[in-house]
Amino acid sequence: MRFLTGVALLLAAGGVQAASAYEPADLYRLAMVTDPVVAPDGRRVLYTRASFDISSDRRQNELWLATLDAEGRLLDQRLLVPAATSAGGAVFSPDGSRIAFVGAVAGKPQLFILALADGIARPLGTQKTAPQSLAWSPDGSRIAFGAQVDAKPLEIGGMPAKPEGATWAPAPRITEELVYRRDGAGWVTPGAAQLFVIEVATAKTTQLTSGDTDQINAGDRIEWTRDGRSLLFSAYRGADADLRANDADLWLVPAAGGAATQLTSAPGIEASAALSPDGRRIAYIGGPDAPKFYAMPELWLMDAKPGAGAVKLSAALDRPILAAEWAEDGRSVLAFYNDEGVTRVARIGLDGRVQRVEVPRIGGTRLYLPSSGGGFGYARGTFAYTSAFTDRPAGLGVARGGRQTAAIDVNAGWAAGKRAGRLEEINVKSRADGRRVQGWLLYPPDFDPAKKYPLILDIHGGPNTDYGPFFSVTHALYAARGFVVLFTNPRGSIGYGEAFANAITGAYPGQDHDDLMSAVDEVAKRPFVDGRNLFITGGSGGGVLTLWGIGKEPDKFRAAAALRPVTDWALQTYISDIGAVTWKYWLDGKAPWDDPVHYYNRSPVSLAAKWKTPTLLVTGESDFRTPIAQTEQVYGALKLRGVPARMVRLPEAPHGMGRPSQWLQSNLAVIDWFEKWRVK
Repeated sequence: MRFLTGVALLLAAGGVQAASAYEPADLYRLAMVTDPVVAPDGRRVLYTRASFDISSDRRQNELWLATLDAEGRLLDQRLLVPAATSAGGAVFSPDGSRIAFVGAVAGKPQLFILALADGIARPLGTQKTAPQSLAWSPDGSRIAFGAQVDAKPLEIGGMPAKPEGATWAPAPRITEELVYRRDGAGWVTPGAAQLFVIEVATAKTTQLTSGDTDQINAGDRIEWTRDGRSLLFSAYRGADADLRANDADLWLVPAAGGAATQLTSAPGIEASAALSPDGRRIAYIGGPDAPKFYAMPELWLMDAKPGAGAVKLSAALDRPILAAEWAEDGRSVLAFYNDEGVTRVARIGLDGRVQRVEVPRIGGTRLYLPSSGGGFGYARGTFAYTSAFTDRPAGLGVARGGRQTAAIDVNAGWAAGKRAGRLEEINVKSRADGRRVQGWLLYPPDFDPAKKYPLILDIHGGPNTDYGPFFSVTHALYAARGFVVLFTNPRGSIGYGEAFANAITGAYPGQDHDDLMSAVDEVAKRPFVDGRNLFITGGSGGGVLTLWGIGKEPDKFRAAAALRPVTDWALQTYISDIGAVTWKYWLDGKAPWDDPVHYYNRSPVSLAAKWKTPTLLVTGESDFRTPIAQTEQVYGALKLRGVPARMVRLPEAPHGMGRPSQWLQSNLAVIDWFEKWRVK
């Protein structure tokens, strides 16, 4: 067994005093490092310091700069842009003397240029919609970006003129699109994403693309050719884009304007393209468009010309690639990837050989849940990354030569005053087929093995995501209230190979349920687990498996909490903002109107006749990913059957629960429900 231990005592003036357990108000005392960017010389690092303001109940971002010596050791750090500007998307100019970023002025998006010599952020031009994926030209004279160009909304004709001062009902919303609302963004404004170039000296802006459909994946990487004459980007330009969620091609367009050239056309995603130092090759991240649950993103290599064949570089790795950067010599690519609950870096040669690069623990940026991922930047031998902890959110780490050379812990003082629970890695055999299932146990801060503790199984969503050995607000709250928390990566999780992630294709839920129950059964054998008080919860895909679990094992759990669940796959297909994904990839490529029985048999609501576990349901009223109609469906079924049930509706909250207080309300609702049904 492997243990990771948190800080237990606070040293204070006058002696040593006992530290306190985690409490809900701590969320507003925490900070987190995200989005590290290394300067071209490898001697400076930009990073975002995110925190949560208790008055506005919103996340706020500050932009900071860390300066390093030649060995990568920290010399100093300073605040560049305060929280009021809401800075994001920051990038260094090629010579490292300036920073471009997107901020807000009076609530409207604004592109800024900040010269490091004087530290003043100056607005550049005016933008109606937020610029994304900023990219400096090689000579530093221009910046490319993607942004939406709005179109006129549809209207109903023939209405009488509205008298001055009249108070009419709001105008109707009219759409002819499949995806007319997006989770976290709301109603989709008509328009299309386009590519722009702005001159830094004059703010003259040129729109390089045009069309009624998206001409660029505005949030994806934009790359200038080495001579500054063209721009490389990804896009799916078809009118059926809403049906082609797993499709994008690489394109090249002249920076002075002109027709774009399509470089790739294979079915699937080709994105995040990066040119080699000599500009002759393109490394990109891609996955096939196939009727299977998970198209694993892999690293590919091609010559920088139309129709060139591509070679898969990461075949020997069999892990999802999150990001990639060329090494300076152009002979290898540094890949950032998921691996069994953590994030690692590999150097992949142009021959496909994989060499692991030793970079300390990366991750810790999904604050509410303990997922891998995180942020990563590289230049001239310097790695900057979000440095993960088990007892606090991520800080900044810097590594050179395989060792950490600098660290910024933005929560050190806070963590010193908290009692953190012990984290233990476990591995169990699935009852389905003996397959290894990895997981972790988080113990209460004052754990005593001689006592009995209730157990919470928390199931991650996705389902193609993961959990890992990281801090999370949710689990810290559960443990502080005396629960042992079990969290695992059942089949369908990423980081264990493509076959493992796709083992649920056409069978979700299925043997992933067996994986979860095997972990519960194994942990429940431990003498400190109170077998009378086993609880189950999970969000999104975890909500699916929670409802499936209490249908398949109606006598196992004392109570359940399903957060923002899918309950009916046909309904999900019709009303979710990712309904086309459900139809084309998750259920064998069958449509609900062609095989309604298959959809129903995989839906948790098909087990309603077996539900008898007291169940809590929590969903945001503006959740467009797993819309609240599905929560209402389950709540109605439970109440009609006489099963104890409670529904918590979070006003205006999207799938990700929205504002900080809404996450706390969700967590505390789960704790209250489990305490209500716990056998004392």
